[in-house]
Amino acid sequence: MTMILQPRDIKVLAHFARYFMLTSRQVRELEFPDDKTGRATRRRLTLMANEGLLRKRSLYVVNPKDGSATPVYHLDRSGRDFLAGHFDEETLRLLPIEPSQPQHLYHYVAVAESHRLFDESITKTTEAVTIARWFNEDEIINPDVERASERRYLRTDFNESPKVVCIPDAAFLLNYGEHRIAVYLEQDRDTFFHDRVAARKSRGYERLLASKRHRQHFPESTFDFFYVLFVAPTAKRADQLCRAFAKRNQESDAAKVYRFAALDEVTADNLLFEPVLRCCHRDEKVSLIKRIE
Repeated sequence: MTMILQPRDIKVLAHFARYFMLTSRQVRELEFPDDKTGRATRRRLTLMANEGLLRKRSLYVVNPKDGSATPVYHLDRSGRDFLAGHFDEETLRLLPIEPSQPQHLYHYVAVAESHRLFDESITKTTEAVTIARWFNEDEIINPDVERASERRYLRTDFNESPKVVCIPDAAFLLNYGEHRIAVYLEQDRDTFFHDRVAARKSRGYERLLASKRHRQHFPESTFDFFYVLFVAPTAKRADQLCRAFAKRNQESDAAKVYRFAALDEVTADNLLFEPVLRCCHRDEKVSLIKRIE
């Protein structure tokens, strides 16, 4: 390696290990807040990409915040190996470094943005809230298991005909006091008709709830149910999804697990405890966490 890594460079690599895929704007917000033009951020990212620590994707995507075209970055094998050695954590070598769906780069960046929103919410609250574990779609959820055949992912296949599968975009364990609940994330980009989304997603989550197989992902959960949080780009889209899932699940217990957030309404300040989420079983909005008095 010809590049001398600065402490901030190592932090940047660690962010990629946490969020998987980021734009230069997102990296600048995380580690280079004083870089007003973004030039210094892009220079460090380019140096790390030239060293093989990061991979810069030539396919340009639309920035989820400001609409500008921008390349995206993610860890390359050398960057992943460096982090494993630096932090003396061998399981880091199992982190995915290739998107399973490279045609959906915007989607990965949007999931990272939601992850960052939750992290910022956690840092701002004075309540005893933490995110214990976060898994993206392609990530191994039990990396300590040595045998590859026994490793699991968020994808859950059900032995039914026709085939039923549940594939969340991400999931995490939300801790509040003594309570721990699994939350599955669905990052909606308004690319499919809302009724079609409800039809595609409902059966998998209904089976996951009935079989309680969320405990295979999060055995620490203290609840027999989980939440499915849809993050939609607008309030209109969130309303449409909520109505579609309510109609599709009106005779199912799964109707109560869905929550719908709109990116033009939720912030790091209101995401956790304020009633900003739509749900299928009542008209008024609800909070993700009910505050313990």
